[in-house]
Amino acid sequence: MKKRLPVWVFLLFVLAGGNALAQCTPETAGKMGPGPGMPDFAEFDLDGDGAIVSAEFYKARGERMAERAKAGGKMKHAANAPVFEDLDLDADGKISPEEFATHQSEEMANRRGKDG
Repeated sequence: MKKRLPVWVFLLFVLAGGNALAQCTPETAGKMGPGPGMPDFAEFDLDGDGAIVSAEFYKARGERMAERAKAGGKMKHAANAPVFEDLDLDADGKISPEEFATHQSEEMANRRGKDG
């Protein structure tokens, strides 16, 4: 005998998931936290000055990858990780919170596209 989830449980998951995705925009991603598995701006802004320079970016990314590897995380997409210049949209040598959030929004859209 198959058990079925009540419709209200299904709707709860759909509405909760849709609400979380709708809130992730370039304006909010760096402030409210990233999507699942995505880093927060503060994790990369190591000196807390409101901008991420290349050295901070690569140091933070290396630490994050080391933590994931230590926890047994798969690193199958490590070769496709973005480079600093991918996020530094205005090429001023710094990643602003807005540039970081724009990149995360694009990544979230790409993930949704691959899942759908």
